Amino acid sequence: MNKGKVVGGIICLALAGLLGVAMFALPEGKVVFMIGDSNVPWVPVVVLAGIGVALLSTAWSRQSA
Repeated sequence: MNKGKVVGGIICLALAGLLGVAMFALPEGKVVFMIGDSNVPWVPVVVLAGIGVALLSTAWSRQSA
């Protein structure tokens, strides 16, 4: 088990969760992530959640010696 990947995955998932809650709890326009001319605050949530899942899913893979 790679402890660094586990910790990194948990941190990424926690940040994604916090951003997701903030996106729905705060008034529109308070959470801003601009791509071009449009506000898409869900992009960092999806990216961080994907990275977190990827890190956690690869943390328990067996390493060949």
